[in-house]
Amino acid sequence: MKIQQVTEDKKKYLDLLLLADPQEDMIDKYLDESTLFVLSEDEIVKTVCAVVMLKNGQCEIKNIATMPEEQGKGYGKYMIDYVCEHFSERCQMMYVGTGNSRKTIEFYEKCRFVNSHIVENFFTDNYKEPIYEDGILLTDMIYLRRPLYAQIDVKRVVNLALEAGRILLKNGGEIFRVDETMTRICNRFHVDKVDTFMLSHGIFISAQHGDEEVYTKVKHVPLSGSNLEIVAEVNDLSREISSGKVTLEEAEKKLKEIERMPGAGYWQKILGAGLGSGCFGYLLCGAGRESILAFFIGCLLYMWVLAANKHKVSKIVTNMVGGVIISSLAILANYISVMEPLQIDGIIIGGIMPLIPGVAFVSAIREIADSDFLSGTVRMIDALLVFVYIAIGVGISLSVYRTLSGGGLGL
Repeated sequence: MKIQQVTEDKKKYLDLLLLADPQEDMIDKYLDESTLFVLSEDEIVKTVCAVVMLKNGQCEIKNIATMPEEQGKGYGKYMIDYVCEHFSERCQMMYVGTGNSRKTIEFYEKCRFVNSHIVENFFTDNYKEPIYEDGILLTDMIYLRRPLYAQIDVKRVVNLALEAGRILLKNGGEIFRVDETMTRICNRFHVDKVDTFMLSHGIFISAQHGDEEVYTKVKHVPLSGSNLEIVAEVNDLSREISSGKVTLEEAEKKLKEIERMPGAGYWQKILGAGLGSGCFGYLLCGAGRESILAFFIGCLLYMWVLAANKHKVSKIVTNMVGGVIISSLAILANYISVMEPLQIDGIIIGGIMPLIPGVAFVSAIREIADSDFLSGTVRMIDALLVFVYIAIGVGISLSVYRTLSGGGLGL
Protein backbone atom coordinates (compact mmCIF):
# COMPACT_ATOMS: atom_id res chain seq x y z
CA MET A 1 0.00 0.00 0.00
CA LYS A 2 1.10 3.54 -0.76
CA ILE A 3 -0.35 6.86 0.38
CA GLN A 4 0.32 10.05 -1.54
CA GLN A 5 -0.69 13.66 -0.92
CA VAL A 6 -2.58 15.25 -3.80
CA THR A 7 -1.96 18.94 -4.45
CA GLU A 8 -3.41 19.39 -7.94
CA ASP A 9 -6.57 18.30 -9.74
CA LYS A 10 -8.34 17.19 -6.56
CA LYS A 11 -11.63 16.99 -8.44
CA LYS A 12 -10.19 13.96 -10.20
CA TYR A 13 -11.28 11.95 -7.15
CA LEU A 14 -14.75 13.48 -6.93
CA ASP A 15 -16.57 10.21 -7.71
CA LEU A 16 -14.93 8.57 -4.73
CA LEU A 17 -15.48 11.58 -2.46
CA LEU A 18 -19.17 11.55 -3.32
CA LEU A 19 -19.49 8.13 -1.72
CA ALA A 20 -19.03 9.74 1.70
CA ASP A 21 -20.47 13.18 0.94
CA PRO A 22 -23.21 12.89 -1.74
CA GLN A 23 -23.59 16.64 -2.48
CA GLU A 24 -20.92 18.19 -4.69
CA ASP A 25 -21.36 21.78 -3.52
CA MET A 26 -20.73 20.64 0.05
CA ILE A 27 -17.47 19.02 -1.07
CA ASP A 28 -16.49 22.20 -2.89
CA LYS A 29 -16.65 24.12 0.39
CA TYR A 30 -13.70 22.27 1.87
CA LEU A 31 -11.87 20.48 -0.95
CA ASP A 32 -9.58 23.31 -2.03
CA GLU A 33 -8.43 24.15 1.48
CA SER A 34 -8.11 20.53 2.56
CA THR A 35 -5.10 18.23 2.44
CA LEU A 36 -6.11 15.34 0.23
CA PHE A 37 -4.55 11.89 0.62
CA VAL A 38 -4.94 8.97 -1.76
CA LEU A 39 -4.24 5.36 -0.82
CA SER A 40 -3.44 3.03 -3.70
CA GLU A 41 -2.36 -0.55 -4.07
CA ASP A 42 -0.96 -1.99 -7.30
CA GLU A 43 -1.57 1.44 -8.86
CA ILE A 44 -5.31 1.18 -8.11
CA VAL A 45 -6.90 3.85 -5.87
CA LYS A 46 -8.63 2.32 -2.88
CA THR A 47 -9.29 5.15 -0.41
CA VAL A 48 -9.27 8.95 -0.31
CA CYS A 49 -9.26 11.24 2.69
CA ALA A 50 -9.61 15.01 2.97
CA VAL A 51 -8.37 16.73 6.15
CA VAL A 52 -8.86 20.41 7.04
CA MET A 53 -6.79 22.37 9.53
CA LEU A 54 -8.83 24.11 12.24
CA LYS A 55 -7.79 26.64 14.86
CA ASN A 56 -5.91 26.03 18.11
CA GLY A 57 -3.99 22.94 16.98
CA GLN A 58 -7.02 21.02 15.78
CA CYS A 59 -7.89 19.35 12.49
CA GLU A 60 -10.86 17.51 11.03
CA ILE A 61 -11.39 14.63 8.64
CA LYS A 62 -13.99 16.11 6.30
CA ASN A 63 -14.24 13.16 3.96
CA ILE A 64 -12.96 9.60 3.90
CA ALA A 65 -14.21 7.07 1.39
CA THR A 66 -13.21 3.61 0.20
CA MET A 67 -14.25 1.91 -3.02
CA PRO A 68 -17.38 -0.15 -2.26
CA GLU A 69 -15.83 -3.45 -3.33
CA GLU A 70 -12.77 -2.78 -1.14
CA GLN A 71 -14.59 -1.89 2.05
CA GLY A 72 -14.01 -4.02 5.12
CA LYS A 73 -10.40 -4.79 4.16
CA GLY A 74 -8.70 -2.33 6.51
CA TYR A 75 -7.93 0.45 4.03
CA GLY A 76 -10.01 3.03 5.90
CA LYS A 77 -8.41 2.30 9.27
CA TYR A 78 -4.97 2.38 7.73
CA MET A 79 -5.70 5.76 6.17
CA ILE A 80 -6.99 7.20 9.43
CA ASP A 81 -3.94 6.01 11.36
CA TYR A 82 -1.73 7.53 8.68
CA VAL A 83 -3.35 10.98 8.69
CA CYS A 84 -3.40 11.04 12.48
CA GLU A 85 0.33 10.43 12.56
CA HIS A 86 0.88 12.92 9.74
CA PHE A 87 -0.82 15.74 11.64
CA SER A 88 0.43 14.73 15.11
CA GLU A 89 3.35 17.17 14.97
CA ARG A 90 1.09 20.15 14.26
CA CYS A 91 -2.16 19.28 16.00
CA GLN A 92 -3.29 17.97 19.34
CA MET A 93 -6.76 16.80 18.31
CA MET A 94 -8.33 15.18 15.25
CA TYR A 95 -12.09 15.48 14.74
CA VAL A 96 -14.41 13.60 12.41
CA GLY A 97 -18.10 14.15 11.81
CA THR A 98 -20.58 11.47 10.80
CA GLY A 99 -24.27 10.77 10.71
CA ASN A 100 -26.28 8.99 13.35
CA SER A 101 -25.53 5.54 11.89
CA ARG A 102 -24.35 3.10 14.52
CA LYS A 103 -22.25 1.13 12.02
CA THR A 104 -20.18 4.17 11.04
CA ILE A 105 -19.80 5.34 14.63
CA GLU A 106 -18.51 1.90 15.65
CA PHE A 107 -15.94 2.05 12.87
CA TYR A 108 -14.55 5.33 14.20
CA GLU A 109 -14.58 4.00 17.75
CA LYS A 110 -12.41 1.11 16.56
CA CYS A 111 -10.06 3.77 15.21
CA ARG A 112 -9.76 5.18 18.77
CA PHE A 113 -12.18 8.10 18.39
CA VAL A 114 -14.48 9.04 21.25
CA ASN A 115 -17.65 11.11 21.37
CA SER A 116 -17.16 14.88 21.28
CA HIS A 117 -20.36 16.83 20.52
CA ILE A 118 -23.44 16.89 18.29
CA VAL A 119 -24.61 19.45 15.73
CA GLU A 120 -28.35 19.02 15.56
CA ASN A 121 -30.17 18.86 12.21
CA PHE A 122 -26.94 19.32 10.27
CA PHE A 123 -27.93 17.02 7.42
CA THR A 124 -31.50 18.24 7.11
CA ASP A 125 -30.37 21.90 7.15
CA ASN A 126 -27.45 21.60 4.71
CA TYR A 127 -28.37 18.90 2.21
CA LYS A 128 -31.00 19.22 -0.48
CA GLU A 129 -32.01 15.56 -0.46
CA PRO A 130 -32.52 13.24 2.52
CA ILE A 131 -29.52 10.99 3.17
CA TYR A 132 -30.02 7.45 4.32
CA GLU A 133 -27.35 5.13 5.65
CA ASP A 134 -28.17 1.49 6.45
CA GLY A 135 -31.82 2.45 6.20
CA ILE A 136 -31.46 5.25 8.77
CA LEU A 137 -32.27 8.87 7.90
CA LEU A 138 -29.30 11.03 8.83
CA THR A 139 -30.27 14.16 10.76
CA ASP A 140 -27.67 15.17 13.35
CA MET A 141 -23.92 15.43 12.78
CA ILE A 142 -22.15 13.45 15.50
CA TYR A 143 -18.58 14.58 16.08
CA LEU A 144 -15.92 12.30 17.50
CA ARG A 145 -12.36 13.19 18.47
CA ARG A 146 -9.02 11.47 18.79
CA PRO A 147 -6.06 12.95 20.67
CA LEU A 148 -2.87 13.23 18.64
CA TYR A 149 0.44 12.77 20.35
CA ALA A 150 2.99 15.12 18.84
CA GLN A 151 5.80 14.04 21.11
CA ILE A 152 7.83 11.37 19.38
CA ASP A 153 9.72 9.15 21.79
CA VAL A 154 13.01 8.95 19.93
CA LYS A 155 14.58 6.66 22.52
CA ARG A 156 11.72 4.20 22.29
CA VAL A 157 11.82 4.15 18.50
CA VAL A 158 15.60 3.70 18.44
CA ASN A 159 15.40 0.91 21.02
CA LEU A 160 12.82 -0.87 18.85
CA ALA A 161 14.99 -0.51 15.75
CA LEU A 162 18.08 -1.63 17.66
CA GLU A 163 16.31 -4.69 19.02
CA ALA A 164 15.14 -5.65 15.53
CA GLY A 165 18.70 -5.24 14.24
CA ARG A 166 20.12 -7.29 17.11
CA ILE A 167 17.75 -10.18 16.46
CA LEU A 168 18.57 -10.12 12.74
CA LEU A 169 22.32 -10.02 13.30
CA LYS A 170 22.21 -12.70 15.98
CA ASN A 171 20.36 -15.08 13.68
CA GLY A 172 22.51 -14.66 10.61
CA GLY A 173 20.98 -11.62 8.89
CA GLU A 174 23.19 -9.77 6.43
CA ILE A 175 24.62 -6.36 7.32
CA PHE A 176 22.68 -4.56 4.58
CA ARG A 177 19.43 -6.12 5.79
CA VAL A 178 20.07 -5.00 9.37
CA ASP A 179 20.87 -1.45 8.24
CA GLU A 180 17.83 -1.26 5.97
CA THR A 181 15.47 -2.62 8.64
CA MET A 182 16.64 -0.23 11.36
CA THR A 183 16.46 2.81 9.07
CA ARG A 184 13.03 1.80 7.81
CA ILE A 185 11.64 1.48 11.35
CA CYS A 186 13.05 4.84 12.45
CA ASN A 187 11.73 6.65 9.37
CA ARG A 188 8.31 5.07 9.78
CA PHE A 189 7.96 6.67 13.24
CA HIS A 190 9.22 10.06 11.96
CA VAL A 191 12.77 9.79 13.29
CA ASP A 192 14.42 10.92 10.07
CA LYS A 193 17.97 11.77 11.16
CA VAL A 194 19.43 8.31 11.59
CA ASP A 195 23.02 7.12 11.30
CA THR A 196 23.88 3.46 11.68
CA PHE A 197 27.11 1.51 11.69
CA MET A 198 27.12 -2.26 11.77
CA LEU A 199 29.74 -4.90 12.39
CA SER A 200 29.22 -8.63 12.37
CA HIS A 201 29.13 -8.55 16.18
CA GLY A 202 27.97 -5.02 17.04
CA ILE A 203 25.54 -2.23 16.17
CA PHE A 204 25.97 1.54 16.56
CA ILE A 205 23.02 3.87 16.01
CA SER A 206 22.49 7.61 16.45
CA ALA A 207 19.16 9.34 15.92
CA GLN A 208 17.66 12.79 16.30
CA HIS A 209 14.21 14.30 15.82
CA GLY A 210 13.92 18.03 15.25
CA ASP A 211 16.04 19.99 17.71
CA GLU A 212 16.20 17.24 20.29
CA GLU A 213 19.51 15.94 21.57
CA VAL A 214 21.13 13.15 19.60
CA TYR A 215 20.39 9.74 21.09
CA THR A 216 23.16 7.20 20.56
CA LYS A 217 23.27 3.58 21.55
CA VAL A 218 25.68 0.67 21.05
CA LYS A 219 24.77 -3.01 21.21
CA HIS A 220 27.17 -5.93 21.30
CA VAL A 221 25.89 -8.99 19.43
CA PRO A 222 28.01 -12.13 19.96
CA LEU A 223 28.61 -14.23 16.86
CA SER A 224 26.29 -17.24 16.88
CA GLY A 225 24.46 -19.62 14.58
CA SER A 226 21.76 -18.90 12.02
CA ASN A 227 17.99 -19.10 12.21
CA LEU A 228 16.61 -17.99 8.88
CA GLU A 229 13.01 -18.43 10.05
CA ILE A 230 13.48 -15.68 12.64
CA VAL A 231 15.26 -13.51 10.05
CA ALA A 232 12.27 -13.90 7.71
CA GLU A 233 9.80 -13.05 10.49
CA VAL A 234 11.66 -9.85 11.46
CA ASN A 235 11.88 -8.94 7.79
CA ASP A 236 8.12 -9.34 7.38
CA LEU A 237 7.49 -7.32 10.55
CA SER A 238 9.67 -4.46 9.30
CA ARG A 239 7.61 -4.32 6.10
CA GLU A 240 4.40 -4.20 8.13
CA ILE A 241 5.85 -1.41 10.26
CA SER A 242 6.95 0.67 7.28
CA SER A 243 3.55 0.23 5.62
CA GLY A 244 1.80 1.53 8.76
CA LYS A 245 -0.03 -1.67 9.63
CA VAL A 246 1.67 -1.99 13.02
CA THR A 247 1.88 0.58 15.81
CA LEU A 248 4.93 1.08 18.01
CA GLU A 249 3.37 -0.87 20.87
CA GLU A 250 2.33 -3.73 18.60
CA ALA A 251 5.79 -3.84 17.01
CA GLU A 252 7.48 -4.13 20.41
CA LYS A 253 5.16 -6.96 21.37
CA LYS A 254 5.58 -8.83 18.08
CA LEU A 255 9.36 -8.52 18.24
CA LYS A 256 9.38 -10.19 21.65
CA GLU A 257 7.16 -12.96 20.32
CA ILE A 258 9.48 -13.52 17.35
CA GLU A 259 12.54 -13.84 19.58
CA ARG A 260 10.72 -16.40 21.71
CA MET A 261 9.77 -18.47 18.66
CA PRO A 262 10.64 -22.10 19.27
CA GLY A 263 13.06 -23.52 16.75
CA ALA A 264 13.00 -27.02 15.40
CA GLY A 265 12.60 -29.76 18.00
CA TYR A 266 15.50 -31.76 19.44
CA TRP A 267 14.93 -34.82 17.31
CA GLN A 268 14.10 -32.76 14.24
CA LYS A 269 17.50 -31.08 14.43
CA ILE A 270 19.26 -34.41 14.88
CA LEU A 271 17.35 -35.99 12.01
CA GLY A 272 18.05 -32.98 9.79
CA ALA A 273 21.77 -33.18 10.56
CA GLY A 274 21.76 -36.88 9.80
CA LEU A 275 19.95 -36.43 6.50
CA GLY A 276 22.38 -33.71 5.44
CA SER A 277 25.36 -35.91 6.28
CA GLY A 278 23.85 -38.92 4.58
CA CYS A 279 23.06 -37.03 1.37
CA PHE A 280 26.55 -35.55 1.15
CA GLY A 281 28.02 -38.97 1.91
CA TYR A 282 26.09 -40.42 -1.02
CA LEU A 283 27.14 -37.60 -3.35
CA LEU A 284 30.80 -38.08 -2.45
CA CYS A 285 30.91 -41.87 -2.33
CA GLY A 286 28.05 -42.89 -4.59
CA ALA A 287 27.43 -45.90 -2.36
CA GLY A 288 24.65 -46.75 0.03
CA ARG A 289 26.78 -48.12 2.87
CA GLU A 290 28.82 -44.94 3.27
CA SER A 291 25.78 -42.68 3.09
CA ILE A 292 23.95 -44.72 5.75
CA LEU A 293 26.99 -44.56 8.02
CA ALA A 294 27.33 -40.82 7.38
CA PHE A 295 23.66 -40.44 8.36
CA PHE A 296 24.16 -42.12 11.75
CA ILE A 297 27.45 -40.31 12.36
CA GLY A 298 25.75 -36.99 11.55
CA CYS A 299 22.99 -37.78 14.07
CA LEU A 300 25.46 -38.70 16.82
CA LEU A 301 27.57 -35.65 16.04
CA TYR A 302 24.63 -33.29 16.39
CA MET A 303 23.71 -34.82 19.74
CA TRP A 304 27.14 -33.66 20.88
CA VAL A 305 26.64 -30.20 19.34
CA LEU A 306 23.27 -29.71 21.09
CA ALA A 307 24.71 -30.88 24.42
CA ALA A 308 27.70 -28.55 24.01
CA ASN A 309 25.46 -25.58 23.22
CA LYS A 310 23.26 -26.35 26.21
CA HIS A 311 26.28 -26.28 28.54
CA LYS A 312 27.83 -23.29 26.72
CA VAL A 313 30.96 -25.13 25.65
CA SER A 314 33.28 -22.91 23.62
CA LYS A 315 33.15 -23.03 19.83
CA ILE A 316 36.76 -24.26 19.67
CA VAL A 317 36.10 -27.28 21.87
CA THR A 318 32.74 -28.04 20.23
CA ASN A 319 34.18 -28.20 16.72
CA MET A 320 37.44 -29.93 17.62
CA VAL A 321 35.64 -32.62 19.60
CA GLY A 322 33.12 -32.86 16.77
CA GLY A 323 35.96 -33.55 14.35
CA VAL A 324 37.32 -36.23 16.68
CA ILE A 325 33.87 -37.86 16.96
CA ILE A 326 33.34 -37.96 13.19
CA SER A 327 36.74 -39.40 12.27
CA SER A 328 36.76 -41.84 15.19
CA LEU A 329 33.36 -43.25 14.28
CA ALA A 330 34.34 -43.51 10.62
CA ILE A 331 37.53 -45.40 11.54
CA LEU A 332 35.57 -47.68 13.88
CA ALA A 333 33.01 -48.42 11.18
CA ASN A 334 35.79 -49.33 8.75
CA TYR A 335 37.55 -51.45 11.36
CA ILE A 336 34.50 -53.58 12.18
CA SER A 337 33.24 -53.80 8.60
CA VAL A 338 32.94 -57.43 7.49
CA MET A 339 32.64 -56.49 3.83
CA GLU A 340 35.02 -54.65 1.53
CA PRO A 341 36.79 -51.56 2.97
CA LEU A 342 34.74 -48.37 3.25
CA GLN A 343 35.57 -45.01 1.68
CA ILE A 344 36.36 -43.26 4.93
CA ASP A 345 37.06 -39.89 3.29
CA GLY A 346 33.50 -39.68 1.98
CA ILE A 347 32.04 -40.67 5.34
CA ILE A 348 34.13 -38.07 7.16
CA ILE A 349 33.34 -35.26 4.72
CA GLY A 350 29.63 -36.12 4.80
CA GLY A 351 29.66 -36.34 8.59
CA ILE A 352 31.20 -32.90 9.16
CA MET A 353 28.49 -31.09 7.20
CA PRO A 354 26.38 -30.22 10.31
CA LEU A 355 29.42 -28.33 11.65
CA ILE A 356 30.12 -26.33 8.49
CA PRO A 357 29.07 -22.62 8.85
CA GLY A 358 27.81 -22.40 5.28
CA VAL A 359 25.42 -19.49 5.81
CA ALA A 360 28.06 -17.43 7.62
CA PHE A 361 30.63 -18.15 4.91
CA VAL A 362 28.29 -17.13 2.07
CA SER A 363 27.15 -14.04 4.01
CA ALA A 364 30.78 -13.03 4.49
CA ILE A 365 31.41 -13.25 0.76
CA ARG A 366 28.30 -11.19 0.06
CA GLU A 367 29.27 -8.51 2.58
CA ILE A 368 32.74 -8.20 1.11
CA ALA A 369 31.17 -7.93 -2.35
CA ASP A 370 28.94 -5.13 -0.97
CA SER A 371 32.06 -3.31 0.32
CA ASP A 372 31.31 -4.14 3.97
CA PHE A 373 34.91 -5.23 4.25
CA LEU A 374 35.27 -5.09 8.02
CA SER A 375 32.11 -7.07 8.79
CA GLY A 376 32.70 -9.50 5.94
CA THR A 377 36.29 -10.10 7.01
CA VAL A 378 35.33 -10.76 10.64
CA ARG A 379 32.59 -13.17 9.61
CA MET A 380 34.91 -14.84 7.10
CA ILE A 381 37.66 -15.31 9.70
CA ASP A 382 35.15 -16.79 12.13
CA ALA A 383 33.98 -19.28 9.49
CA LEU A 384 37.52 -20.18 8.44
CA LEU A 385 38.52 -20.78 12.06
CA VAL A 386 35.63 -23.22 12.40
CA PHE A 387 37.04 -25.09 9.40
CA VAL A 388 40.43 -25.15 11.13
CA TYR A 389 38.96 -26.44 14.41
CA ILE A 390 37.20 -29.27 12.58
CA ALA A 391 40.36 -30.12 10.63
CA ILE A 392 42.40 -30.23 13.84
CA GLY A 393 39.90 -32.62 15.43
CA VAL A 394 39.85 -34.91 12.39
CA GLY A 395 43.64 -34.71 12.07
CA ILE A 396 44.17 -35.67 15.70
CA SER A 397 42.05 -38.82 15.34
CA LEU A 398 43.70 -39.90 12.10
CA SER A 399 47.20 -39.26 13.48
CA VAL A 400 46.51 -41.22 16.65
CA TYR A 401 45.06 -44.11 14.66
CA ARG A 402 48.03 -44.22 12.27
CA THR A 403 50.41 -44.14 15.20
CA LEU A 404 48.63 -46.97 17.02
CA SER A 405 47.94 -49.13 13.97
CA GLY A 406 51.13 -48.42 12.11
CA GLY A 407 49.26 -48.44 8.80
CA GLY A 408 47.09 -46.45 6.43
CA LEU A 409 43.37 -46.05 6.28
CA GLY A 410 42.79 -46.51 2.61
CA LEU A 411 41.79 -42.88 2.18
